[in-house]
Formats: sequence, C-alpha cells, structure tokens
Amino acid sequence: MDLSPGELKVLEFLQKYGAAPIKETDIRVEGMNVREISSSISWLEAKGYAITTKNVSFLWKLGPEGIKYRETGLPEYRALKLLLGDGDIPIRDLVAKLGPDEMKIALAQLAKFGVKPSGGMLTAPLNGKAILELIEQRQSMLDRLSKGTTDPSLITEFRGRENLVQELKLSERTVSLTDKGRSLRVDKDIEEMLGEVTQEMLTSMSWRGKKFRNYDLNAPVEKISTAYIHPLNVLIHKIRDIFFKMGFTEMRGHYVEYTGWNMDALFIPQDHPARDLQDTFYLESEFKPEFEHPEILDVVSRSHERGVRSYRGWGYKFNTKEAQRLVLRTHTTVSTIRSLYEDHEPPVAIFSVEKVFRHESVDWRHLAELHQVEGAVYAKDANLSTLKGLMRHFYHELGFDELQFIPSYYPYTEPSMDVVATLDGKEIELGGSGIFRPEVTIPFGLKYPVIAWGLGLERLAMLLYGLKDIREIYNSDIDWLRNFPVRI
Repeated sequence: MDLSPGELKVLEFLQKYGAAPIKETDIRVEGMNVREISSSISWLEAKGYAITTKNVSFLWKLGPEGIKYRETGLPEYRALKLLLGDGDIPIRDLVAKLGPDEMKIALAQLAKFGVKPSGGMLTAPLNGKAILELIEQRQSMLDRLSKGTTDPSLITEFRGRENLVQELKLSERTVSLTDKGRSLRVDKDIEEMLGEVTQEMLTSMSWRGKKFRNYDLNAPVEKISTAYIHPLNVLIHKIRDIFFKMGFTEMRGHYVEYTGWNMDALFIPQDHPARDLQDTFYLESEFKPEFEHPEILDVVSRSHERGVRSYRGWGYKFNTKEAQRLVLRTHTTVSTIRSLYEDHEPPVAIFSVEKVFRHESVDWRHLAELHQVEGAVYAKDANLSTLKGLMRHFYHELGFDELQFIPSYYPYTEPSMDVVATLDGKEIELGGSGIFRPEVTIPFGLKYPVIAWGLGLERLAMLLYGLKDIREIYNSDIDWLRNFPVRI
C-alpha cells in the first residue's frame, strides 16, 4: 500500500480517535507540523482513506474607524452628549469640536432619530435621553466587537458604515475515515517502504532489499504564484504608453521644491489658501541649497507686483524669503514650468506621472501622498480646441468617451476647465485643465500658448478598478492583488 510515512501517522491517529469526525486543527501527530498534517489529510482523501468537510463561518471585528471610535466615542454619541449638555449648538461649533468629517457622520446618524439641523443650529430633542440610551448601546457593542464575534446581529447597526467593522471569512476542515481507511491495518497491511535515500543509508548500504515508494510525476502540485505588477503600476504603464504614442516626452521633477518654483512661478499669490499649513508640507533644514536660477525671482516678483503687458498682477509687495522656503511639491505642474524654462523651443509636448504631497486628513477619498498625471503642450498653434482634442483622445484610451468640459478656476490657467465623464450613468470629475496665463508664460520667455491638463492617478484607479475607498489601492490583500479587475 503506497502511503507516505506522514500519511501513515495521520491515518493511525484517526483510527485511534474513532469514527466521529474531528477538526483538522485538533489532530496532533508527533514530529509533524500543521502544514504536513494538512497535506497528509489531503492525500489520504485523494487515495480514498478519508473524507473532509469544509465548514465556512464569518468573524466580525472592528475596522480602523471602529478601533478609533471605541476609544473616542462614536461621532453621533459625542455630538448628542454635547447637544444634551448645551441644549442648542451652532453647526460651526460642532465642526470645531468634531472636525468636518466626523460632524457629517454625526449629523447623518442623528438624522435617523429625527434630530436634524435647522437654520445653522442643532437643537436638543425632547426624547434626547431615550436616543442617547440607544446610541450608548451602539457604543457598548464596539467593546464586544473588539474581541471578535460570529453573531451577525451585533453588526446590524454598523453594516453600512465605512471601515467601522471588518468581515473575516473563516474556513475549517473536519476529517473522518472512510470504510477503506477504517479497515486498513497499519501494523499488518502496510509494508515499510523507503521514501528517500539518505547519506547514512548509502554509507551503510541499508537500502538493499528494501522497497521504494512509487512517485507519480503527474500528480497535482501546489500552484506557486509568481511576481505580479502592482495594479497602480499597471495603470501607470498604460498612461505612459498613451502619452508616448501621442508623441510626448516624459519629464522628471523633484520631491522637494522651493515655493518660488512650486507656487510663485505659477502665479499663485503668496497669500493664497493653498499655501497654508493644512494644504502644504513645509520643510525645515539647516542646509538650504541656493535657488539655481535667481533671475527667476526677479521676473516672477514683477509679474506678481505689477503684472505683464496689459495684465495687472496681484498688486502686493513680493516676499523673496517666502519664495525660498522649502516644501514637498504639491503638484507636478511645477515640473512643467521648470521643463519649459530649460527647453522652450516649440513645439514641446511633455508629461509626467509622479508623486505629490498634500497635508490632508487621510480618509476614503483623500491621501497625503498621491500620484498626479500631468500633460502639457507648448506650440505656436496650441489653443482651447487643441486642448480638448488631446484630452478626448487621452481619456478615450482610458475608456472614457462621454466627456464634458466645465468652466472652472485655477490660479495659473485662464481659461480653465474641469473634465467631467459620464460613467454608468453618473457624472464624475476626472481632472482639471486650461491654458497657462500670460503672467506665467511671459516671465519665462515663452512666446506661445501652453495648454495643460492633469488628474489624480489614485482617483482614476478607483473608477477603473471599482474601489470605494482610495486606501484600498495600497492594500496588501494578496488575493485582490492577484485578481484585481482590469477595465482598461
């Protein structure tokens, strides 16, 4: 009977255990680890000595938001406690105490109990204590869920809430012997057979006269997964290929930039909200490299203070020290203006797909570190029609054919447009675009129009891969990484 030593040991254990099914995790065989036992069980089943039954169950535990709210309290719980204490709360005060994101969650949950804002105020309901008791029950469920539960009734209140509860699929095998397995006498019916020849056996010649186990070279083996390209890199390769086929040249920039390049050169005023700490990562450094093109600050400062030609500028006193501050770049358009300054012999068609950094609160649709896709053309005959034509072709290659161009505002382009696509009947904003303002191009000696467009790579990946949370793109879920849906 051709059974391996491991299979024999497991079979002997099961015969001693009896006829009742046993969980695979309860099988203990001396000298064998969990993986070896599991493999032996599978082979015993394939050879007809055992039967396995797979039982699937689900375990629910707290997700990232649930862990946070277990400590700080659910947003609706904290909001109602404040409301019952103060009687009335202006919405702006609630935003200050809870933050904009948690305030929205709190209002959405309280609305289910009939507690809704009116005239910018949130008023305590007459049945506030009864509502508080129900919400306290929710809060207490978080403690129970922190230990995990298989009771689906405990998560009824949390099913539709993002990242509050996570569902885990548990699979467990039970094993029992067949008649063939029970009738086999391990001590009499099994002849000892050698599975491998060791050095000691060769030295002592003890292999002589022994029988060797048969090996089936066609036996199924475990599939080994090879390396895969990350879904985000798949999309980056696709976008780069689109640009290359359009005749564009790829440009590279720097993570660390001067505000003089990152903002001032793009005619973003020095008091613009985008420069605030909540939007920009400023860097402190004892060593500050010299601004490689000091002449730029002279022409940029004049553009800000007095404008160019018939354009008035911003009309304030330009601060050179502000322009020399170091930041993590907030967009890749800074690479465009750098590239055009260094090489502005038209026509120029350039693009990049690189990281940018924003001081954002990370949630389901925001990241502090993300990729931005940038495309720009500098040419004598470049105009708004050229821009629309390029974007239609670019987005068509990504699978978006129903596009609208909506007038918008950006500090460094005029006119400016947002690109809106229709996908599955829904309108979705894909990115921004426009023609660089004269206050940007003239100081750099650019004689002709510069058209440009850009979009967030992760937002695009969410659409193409059917994701609801932007953080899932960087998930380490191996199954998803191996089988992510490709719609491009």
